[in-house]
Amino acid sequence: MAKKTAASTSSTVNRGDIWDQKTLKHLLQRKPKILYKGKSRYQNIVLLEAKDVRMYLDKQLQFSSLDERFYHEALVHPAMVMSPCRRHVLILGGGDGFAVREVLKYRDVKTVDLIELDPKIIKIAKSRPISVLNERSLYDKRVKIHQKDARRFFSKTPNPNSKTYNVIILDFPDPYDKELSKLYTKEFLKDVTKKLAPGGIIVIQSNSTDDFPRVYWSIYHTLKSVGLITKSYNVYVPSFGDWGFQIASFKKFAPGRKKVSVANQTLPKNLSVLFKLPKDVLRDKKEALPNSLKNLRIFKYYVMDQKAAL
Repeated sequence: MAKKTAASTSSTVNRGDIWDQKTLKHLLQRKPKILYKGKSRYQNIVLLEAKDVRMYLDKQLQFSSLDERFYHEALVHPAMVMSPCRRHVLILGGGDGFAVREVLKYRDVKTVDLIELDPKIIKIAKSRPISVLNERSLYDKRVKIHQKDARRFFSKTPNPNSKTYNVIILDFPDPYDKELSKLYTKEFLKDVTKKLAPGGIIVIQSNSTDDFPRVYWSIYHTLKSVGLITKSYNVYVPSFGDWGFQIASFKKFAPGRKKVSVANQTLPKNLSVLFKLPKDVLRDKKEALPNSLKNLRIFKYYVMDQKAAL
């Protein structure tokens, strides 16, 4: 830890970067136990005890209640504000109910179909303490829960006149094996787009831009390969670092021009900031190719990037 003397430090200096400041503000809003708050001769001091609720799946952290909003607000709101209509929303994955919580903030939403493979996750999400955190979103009368594999959901809806969605949110696990990689193929995404209403928006969580750049850009190229206009963005999630998303539509759209009209705690007022990717992230754009059933590249990229990050 760097030391600063009285001559070099002012009590009004903010040493933390923007993310340190945002995280501290977010934590203080949750009214943690303040162990000490005051000023020394040299600096402001805040010592707090932050208790959180965490979920791990196969030993992998899925969320911390302290900062899950950084992720879920970024996943949901850019797509919701960019879509010309929000009446019908489809969420694939996201059985914890956090993405549903954010979607339901929009009064013009009429229906939300949630597709979750694991019924145990739904049961947990409907019980305390998760039901408190997701604001009982899964009990809302607008929400219909489908406990099935996402691929089966699409294969069982062949009627061309069946329901379409204005916003489709893909919140799948990371593609660390062959089976999960199939959820990120152009074949599956082509099925997803058949359920997209005219002018509708698709958003997909796309892993860490720092640790898994080839995974991130493979998802981008895969969306492009099915004819979608695709834009990339990322946010900082304290528990995970920089995290990436891809947002896409068949119709041209201007990311960041519209403001989020509902309550949120972590997003910038100007969403276009999220779409300004660092040069080192953009540099890896050409290092990945689309993912398909014939060539499941993405889980290989996952392994390669994981080794490179170690």
